[in-house]
Amino acid sequence: MGRSALIMVLGFTTALLMIGSNITKVSSAGMENYTAYNNNAMAHAIAGAGINLASRAIFENRLWRSGFSNKSFGGGQFTVTVEDVGYNRVKMTSISTFAGISRVVACLLQPSSFSRYNYYSVTDQNGYWVGGDTIWGPFHCNNTLNVANTNGGSPVFMQRVTSLNGIKNYNNAHPVFKGGYNSGVNVDLPGVNGFDTLKHAAQTAGKWLWGYGSPPVFVKFNSDGTVTWRIGGSTDWSGEGWTTEPLTSFAPNGAVWCNENNLHIKGVLNGRVTVGGTHDIWIDGDLTYAADPRVGYSDDLLGLCADNKLLISDVPENRGPNNNFTLMGSIFSRLDGLWAENYSTRPVEGKMTTVGGMVQRIGGYTGTFSGSSITHGFLPGGTYYDDRLMDDSPPFFPTTGNFEVVSWFE
Repeated sequence: MGRSALIMVLGFTTALLMIGSNITKVSSAGMENYTAYNNNAMAHAIAGAGINLASRAIFENRLWRSGFSNKSFGGGQFTVTVEDVGYNRVKMTSISTFAGISRVVACLLQPSSFSRYNYYSVTDQNGYWVGGDTIWGPFHCNNTLNVANTNGGSPVFMQRVTSLNGIKNYNNAHPVFKGGYNSGVNVDLPGVNGFDTLKHAAQTAGKWLWGYGSPPVFVKFNSDGTVTWRIGGSTDWSGEGWTTEPLTSFAPNGAVWCNENNLHIKGVLNGRVTVGGTHDIWIDGDLTYAADPRVGYSDDLLGLCADNKLLISDVPENRGPNNNFTLMGSIFSRLDGLWAENYSTRPVEGKMTTVGGMVQRIGGYTGTFSGSSITHGFLPGGTYYDDRLMDDSPPFFPTTGNFEVVSWFE
């Protein structure tokens, strides 16, 4: 009995020693895992802090490229390099160390382009978004958003909508905001130098259109990737003096500026180009892409920038109730907006459809309505967004002056 009791005591003692040893090992491993996790998390957080501090610096000064070298933070340190990587993009790379562990977080930025807006205006004056209007991309009005219950209903906004001074509602409209709505948001247009980058590009490796006496300029895009153009001559599309050449030789870098002339434009673009003008730009027919981005892949992209007005000409090519008008591209009017010529007197036309974006100081009119009916100008055909514009833009298109994140690596 005594021997059995001794054996049992020894057995329990051995078992307890083994259990205690295992508990000690598990506790040590747990502490090591916790320490490793904490150190990894701290190293990652410090690298992220480096990116955040660099982002703040470049927000305050978009030319800042100094970075940080061995900056102490949170018990560790980080080094941030900032470099231009082409296409106006900037890459920031933050490398951190904490307790012997290193982590890397990188961020790719590009200038935030106004082309990302499906629609932007400083003011829509007395113009209203009505039934049949469907806006598919980001929308901002830097004043009051005007909506009306007419033409059979109220407008529909598919992505986020912002305005500075709230909403003005006519005839008990019920606008639909699929992506939400916020007021009190201020986004300023660029000033008098807003087109300088485009102008410089057109003068250096693009196309600078100019003639003595401010003659009219005509540019027609062709679906085969060529451009037919003329300076001077007759005041319409008839007459002689035309040149047809590939877009790649007409404007190798995709920048075109018409200086001190009224520009007339139309056609089917096959390529990427931004066309700007000091005076008015007259759209004398449909402006479309060789490949429609709504139905498949397209590498065609147009920017159309005017210091003054853009006008949908009151010409036979744009007339008639069965003659719909289509405008593809991102358009920008720094001092005015997009208008239909004779919008208040021309008869009711076909549907007007835009694919891309519209940025303007004044929301121009493309027609009029009375009660719930369109009385003059174009019927609404839809304001479609080109999803590529969320992270791409036409060459040298005006920017907001700030950067936006394109990619994040960690």
